[in-house]
Amino acid sequence: MHKHHNLRLPTHNLPDNIPSETPFQISVPDDALALLRRKLSDARFPDEIDDVGWDYGVPLSDLKRLVNKWKDSYDWRAHERELNKLPMFTRDIEVEGFGALNIHYVHQRSEVQGAIPLLFVHGCTSTSSFLLSRGADT
Repeated sequence: MHKHHNLRLPTHNLPDNIPSETPFQISVPDDALALLRRKLSDARFPDEIDDVGWDYGVPLSDLKRLVNKWKDSYDWRAHERELNKLPMFTRDIEVEGFGALNIHYVHQRSEVQGAIPLLFVHGCTSTSSFLLSRGADT
């Protein structure tokens, strides 16, 4: 394995036309949480085929357990407070053919001098991506 402790690529200032980041805090309205709880209470579950495990999706017992947790014991406000400790931001980026896209991200700087910046990007369902950026210490 090669070590590149002293790897430094040139850094560049952002052009003036790049929009700045805007601090972001999660703040879900109480009425939205109340609506979620009502919808979870009203959930109707299908019958389940015996002994199929995960072959046809989430087992009914797991789904019911999760619905009950979200409905009866999940403390959204506690999790919201924890998430809001992260340095979160939004920024508009131009996407060709789509216009401006407002992205949300956590910008956590490393405590290690000269650390390689990492970018974690989530995708849909079971996909996820891990990108390694060897650019500026940002």
